[in-house]
Amino acid sequence: MSRGGVYRCCSLVLASALVSACIPPAPPPAPARAAAPLPISEEDITPVQKPEIAIIDVNETAGPDKKTVIVSGVLVNRGTGATRQIYVHVEALDRNGAVLVSADSEPSTAAIAAGATGRFAVTFENRADVDRYHVEAISR
Repeated sequence: MSRGGVYRCCSLVLASALVSACIPPAPPPAPARAAAPLPISEEDITPVQKPEIAIIDVNETAGPDKKTVIVSGVLVNRGTGATRQIYVHVEALDRNGAVLVSADSEPSTAAIAAGATGRFAVTFENRADVDRYHVEAISR
């Protein structure tokens, strides 16, 4: 290629670059539309239904043979839901509060509805060193 051809070629490239520099840039893309807000609606939320067991009327009664003691009482469900399973744990305590012996009632699968009552009874050996009893109800 001759020198004149090289200059022509370079001038064409330079002219083409200058022309493309004068073309306005493409417009920026339109901003994306914000998504429409979701409609607001109300819905009833059901409160958690759970039992709340209280122990009342605890009694200590000597057995017919006087060799045993029956600790019994009433369970009241003050909660908002029924029990599914419940048992009672009773501890015989001495004067210092130490546990001498403990026993559990048989688990009851009978439900105690909210506001309803149930009964329990636990039998112990009649011991002279027992001062008092501690009773707990455990439910699901």
